[in-house]
Amino acid sequence: MRILFRFVVFVSLALLAACGGGGSSSTFDSTVVVNSLFDDSDPPSGTVTLRSALAAAASGQVIRFDPSLDGGTIALSIVADEHTRLKGEVMGMRDEPGGPVSYLVGWFDRDYGRSALVARKNVTIDAADLPAGITLAWAGGTPARVLAVEGNLSLVNVGVTGGHSVAEPLAVANPGDQPWTLARGGAVAVWGVARLRDCRLFDNHVEGDFDSSRDRGAFGGAVYADIVDMQRCVVSGNSALGAGAAGGGIYSVGGAGSTRTLSTIDSSAVSGNAIRGLFVYGAGIYSDGGGIGKANTLRVTNTTVARNLAEPSAGLPPFLLNMGYWRGAGLYMSNGYMELQSVTVVENSVRGRARTDSLGRRNLAGGIAATVGNAHAVERMTIGHSIVAGNTVTEIGGATYAHDLFTGSLLHFHSAGYNRFGQLDFGQILVPVGERSWESLSRRHYPKVGDQTGIALADVIDLATGITTDPVIPSVGVASGEAVPLHYRPSGTALDQVPASSYRLDDVLAEYEVSSGAQDNFLSIVLGRVEQQYGLTGFASAFQAEFEAFLQAVDIDTGTPGLQPYRDTGGNPILTLAATQFFGPAQTWPRELYNHPYIEFWHRLDAALAQAAIPGMGQEGLGDEAWASLFATGPLVENPLLRTIVWLERGPTISRLAADQLGVTRNPEAQADIGAMETL
Repeated sequence: MRILFRFVVFVSLALLAACGGGGSSSTFDSTVVVNSLFDDSDPPSGTVTLRSALAAAASGQVIRFDPSLDGGTIALSIVADEHTRLKGEVMGMRDEPGGPVSYLVGWFDRDYGRSALVARKNVTIDAADLPAGITLAWAGGTPARVLAVEGNLSLVNVGVTGGHSVAEPLAVANPGDQPWTLARGGAVAVWGVARLRDCRLFDNHVEGDFDSSRDRGAFGGAVYADIVDMQRCVVSGNSALGAGAAGGGIYSVGGAGSTRTLSTIDSSAVSGNAIRGLFVYGAGIYSDGGGIGKANTLRVTNTTVARNLAEPSAGLPPFLLNMGYWRGAGLYMSNGYMELQSVTVVENSVRGRARTDSLGRRNLAGGIAATVGNAHAVERMTIGHSIVAGNTVTEIGGATYAHDLFTGSLLHFHSAGYNRFGQLDFGQILVPVGERSWESLSRRHYPKVGDQTGIALADVIDLATGITTDPVIPSVGVASGEAVPLHYRPSGTALDQVPASSYRLDDVLAEYEVSSGAQDNFLSIVLGRVEQQYGLTGFASAFQAEFEAFLQAVDIDTGTPGLQPYRDTGGNPILTLAATQFFGPAQTWPRELYNHPYIEFWHRLDAALAQAAIPGMGQEGLGDEAWASLFATGPLVENPLLRTIVWLERGPTISRLAADQLGVTRNPEAQADIGAMETL
């Protein structure tokens, strides 16, 4: 099997702005003009309400507003559909040797519950001609989302607020029927492309329940869409509540029902949102990468993600608190690719009851996080020119500590250079794999030119006078009730760093192969070379002794008397370093129990290297520089029947973004600042 990994190409703002969105291939000679703020589906002659315009407009026809409505609010009070039908995932569960695993059955029509406005066509609502825009607000007596669209939606200069999508029980005729409505998209739910320009989505909420069905997951406090295409928007003060909750601000499915494979968020603020529940992920932004089995991309540029909060819901009993997961207060990815350039991810917080599983996988993760599970699900995360600092984890009954980036079970992490990171956690990134043509010994392509770690927020942000907040929107996340932040002015070591000229970066790619019938002792060779390279006298023997003591104390079946160790594919016990191997198979190896000793070896090596505090080795541990120094292409002296292949691969040209979050042009003749904002 050949798996290719290539560096990200960061694109210009001009290209981002040109990404496709709402509308259809047809053009119209006229628009539909709304001239009333009333909510009426059958207004008097000469009066056009938004509701009547939405019903009358052809697919893709533009709905605009009379200038007299500038700055007005359309208070929606009518439910257009009690049982809105949009596509949604149907999940199943199956037992695997490593435990229960969810799987995707497919995407089918699902009941999304109440919506104030509904359209099954391409919809364009454009208030660009109104200097103060227009606001759509749900003001009815029962909870409802504001707008649901089966098709593409384009919103320009529109505020959306007051939406509240709640999971409610349905009459079930058969055991396999959908038991509850889906709480998705408090402001907008779109099965298509949600193209949002200059919009404000605030004080919207989704609410599931606390039973065990995935049908009750609460996704997308403000936005739930198959493809998100967002520019110059504010998504703040929204929430998701439920046993399973994701995307307190934005939930991007990422292209499950679309030929498009790229979602974008540009020049926006995603702040002061919250997710609360038992299994919660992505308080600001959640990316599903197209869903299980797909590997699509979310690209975030020139955007501030701040003061979002992930935590347990109030009143959870202790036994449930001991089961929960709370990860990714700023951004979370569950599949595919995530690319971040010139972003500021700060002051996001995760709170929960800390625990680890048998492989040391923690259930808490701070500012940015990728999924971690029994099998690989995420391809690559790439970050450049960004500030990711001042994000925290608070353990219930324990300490608060910095936790800015958690790579989860990524295949590869790439730096595009000139980042300012606080605390990096590579503890669960997929371990090196001894397979030819996988390019997967080196996974942490970090640090690169201009990168710094161990950064405190005050080192890179003007905390005294550099935080601009919104005068209207209160946070429901960190600093609840206070004004949400829109952007942060960089300072200190974030100033004047990114070069005006483009540049390229080399990645170290490495793999190894074993001659037929040869003994694979690569792990012991790694230990010996680490000891020699870094002058760690006695390191290899001490590590081996501790590792084998661990193997001999393992009990994978507590129901059977005596210790039940890990066993290889032939049923033999794995009790020594020599017996610890990578057994495959290609697609499912991380979840196979006979691979767990191999996984455990690399995680324990990471911990041992961190404890050794090797000069020059940062939080990445065995990154590109380390692999390049430890191995070269050719047979290994220690065992000539093993051969490593190590090479440098040049990535495409990396160019900084021409303007910042507010559209301020970065000086083409000077170095630019790191993060979403440029100082003047």
